[in-house]
Amino acid sequence: MNYRLIRMMSILMVVTCFITGFSRADDHWSGPTKKANTGFQYFMHTGFTFDAVLKTGIFSFNLATPVIAEIESDVSYLGKVVVPKGSKIIGTSSVVKSADRVNVNFNTVVFPNGYEIAFQGIALDTNGVAGIRGKVKKQRATLPAQVILGSVGTAVGASTGLNVAGEVTQAIAEGTRSELAEKQSYSIEVKQGNALQVYVNSRVEY
Repeated sequence: MNYRLIRMMSILMVVTCFITGFSRADDHWSGPTKKANTGFQYFMHTGFTFDAVLKTGIFSFNLATPVIAEIESDVSYLGKVVVPKGSKIIGTSSVVKSADRVNVNFNTVVFPNGYEIAFQGIALDTNGVAGIRGKVKKQRATLPAQVILGSVGTAVGASTGLNVAGEVTQAIAEGTRSELAEKQSYSIEVKQGNALQVYVNSRVEY
């Protein structure tokens, strides 16, 4: 009798554990057990993306001009507008190992009321690829060989007290002179009005 009772209790315990485990697997995730109260009203998490439109052109031959993109529609997250229409996203551009794309790093968001926040983001093409595709143009800057060689001779002469421009001219091969005389490179031009995505690099709260 005791043996049967023990066996029934064991079976009951197994069934109970199975049912409990099954019900837990069905529970909905309720988030972290301890939620931090930061006191900020808005935030954008790492990896959050939103649409924008380029308001300044980019010319990779001169990257000194800031890049400005604008939000044309309210950006919402969890039912709350986090970036209102008309906000400006400001950053800088660069070209690193890119055949036809300009990289843009954003650092500031300026809201329509003039309030601004520090912000870390990058520009993605509309297909999700980093950088904004532009039109490649060939740029050529040419200087006369005698000007370059004259500058070399002057610099050396100034340090040694000798006039060596003529000797330098004779010593440099024809092919090397051609390389010095002609500097050739390429530029990438991105016109304003291009659609892009802004990718949030690091969580921002405000």
